[in-house]
Amino acid sequence: MKARIVSVLCISAMLIASTAFAQLKAGSDEDKAFTKINQEKNADAKAQMLQDFAKQFPQSKVMPQVWSMLLDIASEKNDHAKIAEYGEQAVKADPQNVSAYLAVSRVYAMDGKNLETAVNYAQKAVENVGKMKAQPAPPNYTEAEWKDLIKQNEDAAQGTLNYAKAVKK
Repeated sequence: MKARIVSVLCISAMLIASTAFAQLKAGSDEDKAFTKINQEKNADAKAQMLQDFAKQFPQSKVMPQVWSMLLDIASEKNDHAKIAEYGEQAVKADPQNVSAYLAVSRVYAMDGKNLETAVNYAQKAVENVGKMKAQPAPPNYTEAEWKDLIKQNEDAAQGTLNYAKAVKK
């Protein structure tokens, strides 16, 4: 299940990155900073740059992407505390973020804490996947790719919900 969630996070990150640049005014300090972040290859340096961006541009339209990128880095390191921290920020910034709900739910269930939240977040992920089904494929996805992403998210959401419920009992 962990591999499936990580793969869903990675696929979602590609979608996030492609839409983020369209939200920033070209050439602005914010755009330059975000571009530099996306060019950074070192995960630790990128995480620090993302944290600095969040402090410098807290009202930025790309904050959902910033929190999701931080969440992805924390997930790669399996840092449960940071996954919870950044995931909580990601769902506040974007209540439709299936990947963030799944990551936080999974960590809470694995750690045996916040189990009610773990179940609620997994349920929200399931509901949000249902909403995705009614949406057309984004411009950077073929219809088949979009359906595959939805299926992967649906499987991950249902699996996480079942796991969180089982741990909560």
